[in-house]
Amino acid sequence: MAELEEVLARVPLLRSLDSTTLRGLAATGKLRRYKAGETIVREDDPGIALYIIVSGKVQVARGSGNPQALGELRAGDFFGELAIIEEHARTATVTAVEDTECLLLKSWEFRSLLKEHPSIAIPIMDALIARLHRAEHRPA
Repeated sequence: MAELEEVLARVPLLRSLDSTTLRGLAATGKLRRYKAGETIVREDDPGIALYIIVSGKVQVARGSGNPQALGELRAGDFFGELAIIEEHARTATVTAVEDTECLLLKSWEFRSLLKEHPSIAIPIMDALIARLHRAEHRPA
């Protein structure tokens, strides 16, 4: 558990949190492992958790049939926040590119964390803005 706390302390989203809060996240979050090629979340599925990548790499894509790759995320990155914040369906499919481990925070855990520690809203906002800029500047 202490090892997971150390990993979480290096995640930009969680960097501002104290050790007690990180310990609580490590204890309450669900650690899940995904094999390379395994779909983690599907576009249009309900958003029930925030995913923090502990190790590995994932690909984010949108669309069916011939999906458009939107990018890759690695250890320290997170995804699923938009579906939770908006209480909306997933906007993309995320697939493990290599064996990947994620810490899942259920929507109510994430919302509670956000209320108790509003400082984490800034890295979330930064990530959303960066993703928007990448989408706007992607070749058609």
